[in-house]
Amino acid sequence: MELTHTLDFLVVGALALLSLGLVGLAMAAGQLVPQVNRTLTAYEKLAVTLETELAPTLREVSKLAGGVIKIQSVAQQSITDVGTKVEDVTGNLTKVTDSAKKESNVWGTGLLAGFKAYLSTHGKHEGSHGETSTQSKGTELVRNK
Repeated sequence: MELTHTLDFLVVGALALLSLGLVGLAMAAGQLVPQVNRTLTAYEKLAVTLETELAPTLREVSKLAGGVIKIQSVAQQSITDVGTKVEDVTGNLTKVTDSAKKESNVWGTGLLAGFKAYLSTHGKHEGSHGETSTQSKGTELVRNK
């Protein structure tokens, strides 16, 4: 009898420990349920907020993207226009430079010819040593005026 009594005592002790474990689990679950409830409520509020705010936000993003594309196309057009104007200015500067070179060549040639003519007439006058013709007197009169 002692053996059955000891076995009964062990079974009752094991059942008592099992019941204490179940009570502890129930208490832990009881504290966990409100936290899970708050988390689920937060998820539901997040889903509602996303449904409410996502459509208007996407519309605004779409408008913004359209505006950025318009700005980009305007900027590209402006850059193209500036490039064209720079090319025009470069072409005009090239024409002006060529024209200035031609004019300076004409002036240089004219001045050189005038200087040579002056030297050639001046050399002839010095060769005559004081003899002045009526033509040279007329030239001197014109020069003095």
